[in-house]
Amino acid sequence: MEEMFSQQQAAGTGRIYSERYANTQKKARHRTKTGAIGSKTKTITACILCLTFFLSLPVQKISAQTETVQEEQTQQKPTVTFSQLNDREVFLKQSQARVCTLTSCAMMIRRAAMLSGDTNWRQITEQSVRKTAWAEKTGLKWNFTAAGMTVVHRSLSSKDELIRLLNSHPEGVVIYNSRKPHAILVTDYTNGVFYCSDPSNDKPDGRYPIAQASITLESAGRCWYVKNPVNLTVDMSDAGPQSAQLSGGLLYQVLDEEKKTVVCTGRALDGTSVTVPETVLLNGMEYQVVQIAEGAFADSASLKEITIGANVTAIEPKAFYQCKKLKKVTIYAASLQKIGADAFANIHKKAKILIIGETVEEFAALLTGTSVPVTATVGTGQK
Repeated sequence: MEEMFSQQQAAGTGRIYSERYANTQKKARHRTKTGAIGSKTKTITACILCLTFFLSLPVQKISAQTETVQEEQTQQKPTVTFSQLNDREVFLKQSQARVCTLTSCAMMIRRAAMLSGDTNWRQITEQSVRKTAWAEKTGLKWNFTAAGMTVVHRSLSSKDELIRLLNSHPEGVVIYNSRKPHAILVTDYTNGVFYCSDPSNDKPDGRYPIAQASITLESAGRCWYVKNPVNLTVDMSDAGPQSAQLSGGLLYQVLDEEKKTVVCTGRALDGTSVTVPETVLLNGMEYQVVQIAEGAFADSASLKEITIGANVTAIEPKAFYQCKKLKKVTIYAASLQKIGADAFANIHKKAKILIIGETVEEFAALLTGTSVPVTATVGTGQK
């Protein structure tokens, strides 16, 4: 009986140990499985972190490359100042008659190339543009591409329309008078004045008020402008000294700010009589008028009488060229030292030039080479 109990007790004890062992194994397997899951989770997390890190490297590299390209583009397209854009070197004169539209467009394209960062803009000439812009026996094409610039044509109906075009086209707009016929490049509209460059060889070089051009703005009915590239810009920080200021219907440009001297560059409005004063007020400051610019009053069809103040030391070439109705010139010549070539060429044949403050003999020497008509009268006037 005791032996049977012992065997039963032993068997029971074995079952207990067996069950405990099984439970122990089960827990061990559970811990192993849990550990494996945790390990997998850590591994996945580590992979994600590594992947994120490596993916971020190309993005940073691309971003850096983009910044580098932008910097290179900025370096390749230097800022062009207003004075650089309007330097005399930029403008051209037509090589022959009847190519004024071609030459004007060549100037416009040169300026657009400058603003686009093209350092080879000087190679753009009347002849280089002619290859794609000119139709023999017809003239300038309505639309064409030259030097990478797309140029288009349109009608022109008003000053406001031209101002709007100039606001978005700092390279300028070519306008054309089909009745005359003649074309000029209108460069800008600054301080209420239109400026231009006339390709005619009878006109001054460079940029000047449109009043000095061969045609008027009102007479122009067509225009050409650069359609592409767009959004060209110019640095206007130095525009002030380059642009004339209006006073009393005449235009002036500062020569020396310290000495307070200016040059009269022309007039803004037509009139039969003009007086160039001794001094002028600009922005509340008084300046002495010491020069009359080259071509300042050239081709003024309505001008009949001009009076020149006593502070003028120089009358530049072609100042009154082809003022065919100019019949009376009064010069207070106390300071006058120079009169440029053709300053009075083609004025009225019976013009009277009166000198005040200097003898006729002294003044006659200054008139040499100025092309005063041989039938004109030179004498002294009263103060």
